[in-house]
Amino acid sequence: MADGSEPRVGDQRPGGRAARVRDAVLAATTELLDEGGYDAVTYEELARRAGVHKTTVYRRWPSRAELVADALDLHSEEAIPIPDSGSFVGDLRLLAHAVAANISSEAGARRSTSIVAAAIADADVADTVRRFMSRRIAIAQPIVERAIARGEIGDAADPHIVIESLVGPIWFRLLLTGEPLDPPFLDALADAVASR
Repeated sequence: MADGSEPRVGDQRPGGRAARVRDAVLAATTELLDEGGYDAVTYEELARRAGVHKTTVYRRWPSRAELVADALDLHSEEAIPIPDSGSFVGDLRLLAHAVAANISSEAGARRSTSIVAAAIADADVADTVRRFMSRRIAIAQPIVERAIARGEIGDAADPHIVIESLVGPIWFRLLLTGEPLDPPFLDALADAVASR
């Protein structure tokens, strides 16, 4: 590079070795989060599982919080697609079910609760969680924008607040009450948010 710094893995040839290394490291990160939570994510174990040198991981992800953020983004893109069913309540129901399925499976609950616990003790992780949730809410906002365009809800609806109103109670049950995230609850929640 012109400034003499080393390129970070993933910054070059999107289809080349850098992309394969990135995919392998992020897959290993997700596995470790699912198996043992945030504390299980170590550079040594990541390097071993991904088949790369530890310095390769450090170069691309100087902090564990950044590494986990990238893994969560990739996992969430795959596990929680943004629905377009043609109706507001239908989209909200599909989104609620996808979020609940992602965070309430045995592995998902371990991943989610351990990251939230780590965020309480570590400001970098807390910042990572805030940025992650903000991105995921922004990605889902077209659900509300489409509903406004179709005339299903008023144009004064705030997309951020609507999506936060849907996702918040799901996390509340996972983290605080332990109540089930079952289909009747998720559908009733989506219906309540849609009728606000």
